[in-house]
Amino acid sequence: MTNMKLKIQTNPSKKNNEIEMSVEALPEISDKAYSIAFREIASNVDIQGFRKGKAPKELIEKQVGKGYICQKAFEKIFYDVLLNAAVQEKLEIIDVVEIQSYNLLPGVPFTFKATVELKPEVDLGKYKGLKIKATKYEYDKEAFTQKTLEKIVNNMITYSKTSNRDTVREGDLIVVNFEGKFNDGTEVPGGKAENFQVVLEKDKFLPEFVDQLVGVQIGQTKNVEVTFPENYAQDFSGRKAKFTVNISSLEEKVIPQVNDELAVKLGMKNLNELHSKIAEHMNELEQQNNQKELENKIVDEIINQSKCDLSERMIQKEVDFLLRDIRSQCEKNGITWDSFKKDEKNKDIFQKAHEAAVKRILIDLVLSSIAKKENITASEEDIKNEMKSRITQMGENYKTLENDPGFRNTVELVLLRNKAVDFLIKNNEPVWDSKPVKLNSE
Repeated sequence: MTNMKLKIQTNPSKKNNEIEMSVEALPEISDKAYSIAFREIASNVDIQGFRKGKAPKELIEKQVGKGYICQKAFEKIFYDVLLNAAVQEKLEIIDVVEIQSYNLLPGVPFTFKATVELKPEVDLGKYKGLKIKATKYEYDKEAFTQKTLEKIVNNMITYSKTSNRDTVREGDLIVVNFEGKFNDGTEVPGGKAENFQVVLEKDKFLPEFVDQLVGVQIGQTKNVEVTFPENYAQDFSGRKAKFTVNISSLEEKVIPQVNDELAVKLGMKNLNELHSKIAEHMNELEQQNNQKELENKIVDEIINQSKCDLSERMIQKEVDFLLRDIRSQCEKNGITWDSFKKDEKNKDIFQKAHEAAVKRILIDLVLSSIAKKENITASEEDIKNEMKSRITQMGENYKTLENDPGFRNTVELVLLRNKAVDFLIKNNEPVWDSKPVKLNSE
């Protein structure tokens, strides 16, 4: 964020938590924004007789229009100026409601008028010295160990060619050639492949597909008829299809034995050490679960004792975010959004999203208010280290976020929230239920 000299005037709006802002920046801000926008536009403009980006400025401005360049310049500089204005006026802006007007031309001050929504004030209830009832969770050691070993074994399954049989069983690794057509004669999208390798299990194929291939011999061609479920991908939903399948080879599943040899492959000395590591992991999970349970119960209690007016605009923005996540997950699972909404068990999705949105917003507001009231801060070193850690996890393509003020602000808010939670844990007393809830696996 560039430091700017700004003239700022604010006036209350008709709605709670909204203000009208009039902001004026120096002409050099207009010049810089216009110059950046012009260079980007010029590099993509074709003018006869000139290479891209090499035509005279006057010709480029005439062809694309000076107004268009000014609009792009405004889009580039607006939020940077607004962020500076927020810092200068010590405003916590959460959204831009409306931009009423702006003026950006080279050589003259950049001005705009906008209505913005501010973070609502929280009337905090009691948040220290509380006795918080919480449920303690404990794992059944034997069941947890058994489930963990099952997962380890499943991850270490291999496949081996066999001369003992030439017919397919469920669980075999098979290589097939197949081609599928719907009953109307059209091809099934993605329904044709050669030398396709797959484990024949019902969580990887349609169950009826698996059932019809069990018992088929190597080299045999089998016609498999299926009906795609209603909640399948849009082009498949409820449609019948026939696949011609030829199995060229099979390998049978080899399940490793749970013994010292397995433990050594996992880097342990023997099976006893593996059991000890599983027990350590179980204890860590118990601590994490109970910590999270206590955090949730403390925050819930403080929210119940606090008051805050949330605007529908603020809630709807969060609802839209939550629904985008759910919609994306549906698409990944091959479920159409329409079929998801029509499913009886999902009929309350919008109400649930609204409730979840309100809860998420209140948690953030309450924790940030406590951090502010208790003078909880995040050091510049902590912020930089956390930014560096996150960028490293995301990859080199995100390195530009190092200088992104929005990313820095997000990281700082997360750190403050975590510190506020730590403060609440230290300053409130848990009252655990006398009977812990037993869990079998993570």
